[in-house]
Amino acid sequence: MARKKGLSEVLGLNINGDLPDEKIVEVAFKADEVGVVIWIGENELFKDPFYVADLIANFVSVPIGFGIVSPLRRSCSEIIDRVRSLINRYSNEFLLGIAPGKFKDPKTALEITLKCLRRLKRELKIPIFCGCSSPLITAKASKIADGILFNYCHPDFLQWISRFAERDIIKVAFAPSLILPSEFEQDLLLACAIVSCSSRKFVEEFEFVDMCKDFAFDFGRLISIRQKGGNLLEVDEFKKVLKYKDVLLEKFSISGSLDDIKRKINDILKICDHVVLGDPFFRDLKAVDLLKYL
Repeated sequence: MARKKGLSEVLGLNINGDLPDEKIVEVAFKADEVGVVIWIGENELFKDPFYVADLIANFVSVPIGFGIVSPLRRSCSEIIDRVRSLINRYSNEFLLGIAPGKFKDPKTALEITLKCLRRLKRELKIPIFCGCSSPLITAKASKIADGILFNYCHPDFLQWISRFAERDIIKVAFAPSLILPSEFEQDLLLACAIVSCSSRKFVEEFEFVDMCKDFAFDFGRLISIRQKGGNLLEVDEFKKVLKYKDVLLEKFSISGSLDDIKRKINDILKICDHVVLGDPFFRDLKAVDLLKYL
């Protein structure tokens, strides 16, 4: 597939701000050595993504993306100011992805996100992306943004969501990833469970209603347990996740052996322009060392 303007590399690595600073820099440096785009995530349990970008920009020359930040957690004005500050201080290419996140009033969240997208396109001269998992936001955001960050990696899901894009734009698949076996498999399954139920339309289309009913609990508590080095095997909520282990790994992750991951990436690139190896890939330094083979 020919590369579209705005994203020159086919492979990206998600790095989140819940590791010690020196570990974040170490992983970023390894990604930079093989020319992999770095994407930084936002979560209330993580360090501020703009802080992380500031931390690593001194050590890397590859593009640094944000995937995603929410204009409902911080104002659009703050997002613009923080990105401009990075652009003024560093020579890296920056990429910005925004999305509403989970909020009780989806209509208002969508309106705020689209309004911010329009402003970002006017005021920032960098590639602007929108994180999308449902048909509605995909259709509306595709008219404004340079690209879409999809929370899916399975070809069937990507084909489905891509149909709702109103024009031919950059398509990015952003999915939980890991080389298995790994000590971070519990984190992988958590990440898969979280993204699997992010869109009601998707859940209904692919008949994951019963699974998502089982996942109606607070994932934040499980994430906190893992951040403290805890084991989830005896946690009741995680037992529900394990019930769907096979489907989560097959349908919602880029995982398996090195050859499995290569195959999955190649399948995704028949539909999308760029693939981001999402959390927890960056946590496993042995996996990060193998990036050069991907």
